[in-house]
Amino acid sequence: MNITIFGGSGFVGQKLTEELTSRGHNVTSISRSGRPAGLTAPWSKKATWVHSDILQDTHWHSAVKHADWVIDTIGILWEHPNKKITYDRFILQPVQLILDYLQKHNPTAEFLFISANSAPLPLRKYMDAKLQAEQLIKDSSQPYTIVYPSFVVGKARFLSITGGRVITFMQKIPGVRKLVQNYTPISREKLAVELSNVVEGKTSLYTQRQT
Repeated sequence: MNITIFGGSGFVGQKLTEELTSRGHNVTSISRSGRPAGLTAPWSKKATWVHSDILQDTHWHSAVKHADWVIDTIGILWEHPNKKITYDRFILQPVQLILDYLQKHNPTAEFLFISANSAPLPLRKYMDAKLQAEQLIKDSSQPYTIVYPSFVVGKARFLSITGGRVITFMQKIPGVRKLVQNYTPISREKLAVELSNVVEGKTSLYTQRQT
């Protein structure tokens, strides 16, 4: 299949690109940085890397026009408004731009959005943005799948490993367990496998929000 990944050079996107290329799919990765500097792994040569800023240019259009699946892995966990890094710019606007283009030029492509199962109170605005994005997708006519991972961890982000261990420890403490039961960590490797399975028509627990 022809698969286009937005944010394909990022934390989740890069691992997903690796998984999908290893399964024999034609993968195009779109990101502001293009192919990551220093990435020389054999799988990376099988992917097509496109340097494009979805908010600033239209270079990404050709990679989406004939895709069977379009996957949005763009996102941020924390906002930095002084640097123009906001949930609106990095969650909501990309979803709307992709949907607008797909509905006009590739209405049969399946759109896969990575939302979140839940988020703690300090990330309430983050969760609100994810829910707003979900609604944009549901209101569109585009075929779609939404996945709901919780806390994604990986060695590429050292703090995520530490945070994941804290959550796992807290889930073993009676009386505290309920506070973190919806944040069970998932490795980015496992998430990449789950997403790839979804693309290939296989079932995944992550296509339903866990409560």
